[in-house]
Amino acid sequence: MPARAPALTVRHLLGSALLIVLPASAMAVDMPPMKPGLWEVSPESQLLNGKPVPDMSAKMAEQMKRMPPEMRAQVEAQMKAHGVQMAPGGNGMAMRMCITKDMLSQNRWQKMDGRCQNTALKQTGSTWSWKFTCTDPASEGEGSTTFQGGDAYTSDMQVRTTRNGQAQTMSMKHRGKWLGADCGGLKPIEPPSK
Repeated sequence: MPARAPALTVRHLLGSALLIVLPASAMAVDMPPMKPGLWEVSPESQLLNGKPVPDMSAKMAEQMKRMPPEMRAQVEAQMKAHGVQMAPGGNGMAMRMCITKDMLSQNRWQKMDGRCQNTALKQTGSTWSWKFTCTDPASEGEGSTTFQGGDAYTSDMQVRTTRNGQAQTMSMKHRGKWLGADCGGLKPIEPPSK
């Protein structure tokens, strides 16, 4: 019997992908100035309460390498079924996602799991800023995305939450780049089931 992929790992990876996508899509004001197609999102830095956090994408890449081939294939298939593909990145692992024109124009991918809601939106030139609250886990924050034409962006986001009774602030930076109009068989991204 083949080894079963750990569901928590798959949910964590998919949740990470959605968290990365949120900043680029959190603009209900207009359609984000992004080309539809295959996007690659790579982390640049993460701070927890002002201290560097180890690059989780590097840890994920290492965990994926150590998995037995059949388990790795199962995890990759589960992620691909949700529209996420892992790819080698600068410091570890990047995530590839298919974003459709309908998703951009209808702003569907921002709120697809219903756990986060924008509370303020602002567009100034090529920079979009927002504030948000989430219910699972309970958190709030703000961020900004600066678009470089339709095929690249950088994002900066701060999230405040409480964990084990302690206030925490997570600061994250990442970049996205458009790889092309063809998603190569990768279906549009969707949230993991609870």
